[in-house]
Amino acid sequence: MEFVRVLYASKATNIYPDLKQDLIKILDTAVDFNSRNEITGVLYYGHGYFVQCLEGRKSKIDELFYEKILKDDRHKNCEILFYEKCDFGLFKHWNMKFAPINKRLGDFFLENHRDDFNPFLLTTNSIPSFIELLASEYATEPYVFEVND
Repeated sequence: MEFVRVLYASKATNIYPDLKQDLIKILDTAVDFNSRNEITGVLYYGHGYFVQCLEGRKSKIDELFYEKILKDDRHKNCEILFYEKCDFGLFKHWNMKFAPINKRLGDFFLENHRDDFNPFLLTTNSIPSFIELLASEYATEPYVFEVND
């Protein structure tokens, strides 16, 4: 079995007026699907952008990305920023962890890309450090909702 890690970014479409409720729906669906398919990961949202890192069997990650994530109308401009084989999971403790953009992530972007938070600015040089930062972020609760747009 081949295991992979994928990082993708997208822009919220803002079709739904209640972003908090939409995020709860996304997370409930993700936790259920991911736990049944041995997928782990983290989802961050801020300033109208989503960035998600997923890990699992290649066939399951590809199915999830191409059959579900790309077809979800709650976001647009969905783009894979990083895709690699991996021998171990950085997010093995979470079927799906969510947290809003926080100071550490904002500081990372200001230091590396001179913008508050825009995952489309990540480069091949900054992505590995960004993924490590995502993996080091711990939330005290699985769903932390302080959504700042």
